[in-house]
Amino acid sequence: MNIPNGSYPSLKQAWVIFAIFLAVSIGTALLMIIINNLAGIENLSPGNFVAYNLSMLFVIWFAWRNMKGKVEKVFHFNKIPTILYPLLVVLTLSMAVALDPVTSLIPMPEKIQEIFEMLSKRDIWTFLMVGITGPILEELLFRGVILDGFLKRYNPGKAIFWSAFLFGLFHLNPWQFVPGFIIGLLLGYIYLKTRSLTTVILVHMVNNTFSYLIMYIYGEDVYSFMDLFSKRGDYYFFLVGGTIIFLACIFLLYQILNKNPQLWILDSRINSS
Repeated sequence: MNIPNGSYPSLKQAWVIFAIFLAVSIGTALLMIIINNLAGIENLSPGNFVAYNLSMLFVIWFAWRNMKGKVEKVFHFNKIPTILYPLLVVLTLSMAVALDPVTSLIPMPEKIQEIFEMLSKRDIWTFLMVGITGPILEELLFRGVILDGFLKRYNPGKAIFWSAFLFGLFHLNPWQFVPGFIIGLLLGYIYLKTRSLTTVILVHMVNNTFSYLIMYIYGEDVYSFMDLFSKRGDYYFFLVGGTIIFLACIFLLYQILNKNPQLWILDSRINSS
């Protein structure tokens, strides 16, 4: 199979990227813990924010270096139909509701919950990481670099599956892997059809900001929408309504994207395997 010049990464190379991220994340996290202890800082949010962003920026730089600086062939921000913006916002919010039972499949141990609460305070640092820098940096890496490279090497199904799998694994815990994987599949499909990082960054930002606002309003101990309802019947009505809206949005998205095939130029992937 002929691989176009600059098509990076392969699946093997993506695992290397993941390993580097893991190593750098552990290193920067330990460094921030040491600094916090020496300085007597109890709030871990600023250090967590710095450690996360430094790790992501380093990994993106590493990938950029391996692409020999050909950024213009990787980071695509194509224009999309205006109707997609409000549709993607509604789709994302309803998706959070529809996937709520999935997020509760694996109960989180109490000790792990305490660690999450310690690292995810309701402050500006957590909001900036979760709602702003996280979606931007993660989409640059997982859709802009990894998925874009996969699409030049593999067929779309394989490319989207493995980029979503790595995205789920990236969260480094089983409680976020399944929803992360499912969301990664949707983000991969949207990027495949639009070839625009703007769309996937928007979805990612809305999803994360919505989750943060729920945590900010109701507290860190809310892990499911079910926790917000006193009656199971009210929750199931909420769940069914959100799922219907989500499926309707998926249908509309499919119709819009497939009526605009010019949004994504297929010649960027010259072969499939």
